[in-house]
Amino acid sequence: MNVYSAKNLTYKINNKIILDNLNFEIEKGKSYALIGCNGSGKTTLMKILAGVELNFEGELYFFDKKLDKSTFEKLFKEGFYKKVGYLFQDTDLQLFNLNVFDEIAFGPRQYIADEKEIEKRVFEIAKLFGIENLLQSDILVLSGGEKKKVALASILVNNPDILILDEPTNDLDPKSIRFVAKVLSELKNAGKTIILSTHHFDVLLLLADFMIVMSPDHRILKIGKTEEILKDKELLIEANVIDEEFEIFKKIY
Repeated sequence: MNVYSAKNLTYKINNKIILDNLNFEIEKGKSYALIGCNGSGKTTLMKILAGVELNFEGELYFFDKKLDKSTFEKLFKEGFYKKVGYLFQDTDLQLFNLNVFDEIAFGPRQYIADEKEIEKRVFEIAKLFGIENLLQSDILVLSGGEKKKVALASILVNNPDILILDEPTNDLDPKSIRFVAKVLSELKNAGKTIILSTHHFDVLLLLADFMIVMSPDHRILKIGKTEEILKDKELLIEANVIDEEFEIFKKIY
């Protein structure tokens, strides 16, 4: 079963092509890494899949339902964001509540009436990320790494089946990167669908079953198993993610 399928998906800003005629399928329960040089369109594609940006051309389906501006309100009411968790690359664009507790509780409050149950869930996920002592803190005073953990917690507290993660390990120290990678690996093994972009190569290797290779001119060059993609030096050079000396992912952002 496919979670997403796209046909001739194109996105433009002022007639400038950002995504060019993409065709792909995302299989339920699999994990995909978007790779490509800076400006290839990875973040824009993730925003579209997450329903954040819907001014595209072509066709996009979420399971068997069309996903576009005309249908999204219905999908939203049917619990789209209970099923899909999206992590922005820029965490400051994602966090909008005044304190940590309210930020993490925002999602559960949309579908759980019992405040005690909400408090329980918030505390459990905060404890998992080691931020339970920050629950009453003002988000504005947090470090970049703390904000990233809050953003991840606010997504995972909803237990979504699909995770769209734009640089989930940015701003984290090495210990926290290993921890987040472990959490995501466990979610992958539990059958979650994961779509991510990351410049941390070890995280990518741990999580990605497949790679979607984006070109500098905003096309999909290839979709394939991770081990097959990494053996294709010519493909990776064309994508501008390695140089001729094969310094792997030197140019990924």
